[in-house]
Amino acid sequence: MSIPSRVYLAGPMTGIPRFNFPAFEAATAKLRGKGLDVVSPHELDEPEIRLAAAQSETGKLVDGKIAGHSWGDILARDVKVVADNVGGIVFLDGWARSRGAKLEAVVGLLCNHRFYRLGPDEKDDLVEMTRESVRRIVSNNL
Repeated sequence: MSIPSRVYLAGPMTGIPRFNFPAFEAATAKLRGKGLDVVSPHELDEPEIRLAAAQSETGKLVDGKIAGHSWGDILARDVKVVADNVGGIVFLDGWARSRGAKLEAVVGLLCNHRFYRLGPDEKDDLVEMTRESVRRIVSNNL
């Protein structure tokens, strides 16, 4: 399997304790351990967002924001990264229930990126996903 030189890590954040940062941190470390250049949204966040996320027991936005930044503000940055700076997307478990990850998948489809999934099990390797399977998952979960 040929993996693009740079990949984006996509998965659920909102509504998960600590905005799922621990899962993103573990997956980023695992993928980098495989020699991949990984862009993870949790590392792109401003320091105040990281602090607020680390303290969030629920992972929920307050009045639609975290540390003064809206979901749209953060997602706009991430969509730009997916469109302009990577050649593939690696999905964490549960990505199909995430509004943001589904939008990132659509952008990846439009940019002709390659797709992979990473399961929750430490032993799971990357599994390539077809464009059709990603398209189907996104459309079935709108």
